[in-house]
Amino acid sequence: MIPTRPRRRSLLRALPLALGGAVLAPALAACTDASVRLDAESNAIPTIDLSGIEERQDLAELVPVAIRERGELVNGAALNYAPGEFVGSDGQAVGYDMDVLAAIGKVLGLTTRTESAVFAQIIPSIGSKYDVGISSFTINPERLEQVSMVSYFAAGMSYAVKSGNPYGITPPDLCGTRVAHQVGTYMDDVVVERDAECRDGGGKGIVDQPYVGNADAATAVAGGKADVLIGDSPVVAYAVDRSRGTLEQVGEIEDAALNGIVVAKDQPELAEAIRGAVQHLIDSGALREILAAWGNETGMIETSEVDPQQ
Repeated sequence: MIPTRPRRRSLLRALPLALGGAVLAPALAACTDASVRLDAESNAIPTIDLSGIEERQDLAELVPVAIRERGELVNGAALNYAPGEFVGSDGQAVGYDMDVLAAIGKVLGLTTRTESAVFAQIIPSIGSKYDVGISSFTINPERLEQVSMVSYFAAGMSYAVKSGNPYGITPPDLCGTRVAHQVGTYMDDVVVERDAECRDGGGKGIVDQPYVGNADAATAVAGGKADVLIGDSPVVAYAVDRSRGTLEQVGEIEDAALNGIVVAKDQPELAEAIRGAVQHLIDSGALREILAAWGNETGMIETSEVDPQQ
């Protein structure tokens, strides 16, 4: 389980892949056959059996009548953030968030449907277009002013290196290293800040190696073209899990914060139903099974809460 503490800032979601294409071309050109292997692994969708999850009538009765009569829980998600939520080869929404959503639906006696959405437009549409938003939302005070959030997962920043750690990387010290990361994320800021700290302390600066996609950044590390991969802990854990032993995690998960399922503030019964469903999945071991299948068991929490204060 990841210990949680206040974050300096929320993790940023990945920006469109076209961003920075011109400046990233040299790095992308360095990819080898290993990238094909890692991409193939990262595209593997685990099969998770949810058939053993039974409806909890006491929790189902908390669901608002309109949703119960419809029989379907509608979710809004930005499908660009593997392994949380992304589009599979069959064009369907996949990821651990989609499996968690389906499991919650089973507990509440509902089917579930996810609609692709622009990340910034999900919260304003909760309670009207969407019943819930499960899309790797970090819980923070600003969001809690607008909506309710039910905790279900913990995430932060983590590191991965080539197996055996041949360059002796000891996070959080990155001075003098070649750091690979996905452009358009919080890691852009991390590299700038760590580089400044290194130089201000009289040490060697960081060689910044941004990539359009995390798979390319991971491949650079696995192939020895970069020393260390940094990223959101779910993304790094997923890359390691799919790397066939070519990558390993080092150091601790930093700046851990809870992720939450978004619910409208004027639907406290729905929030409580979802909280109860998540807690049931925690207690039964089903949530751990889902997260482990996606290489993210370290994101487990022990207790689900509505609007937890961090």
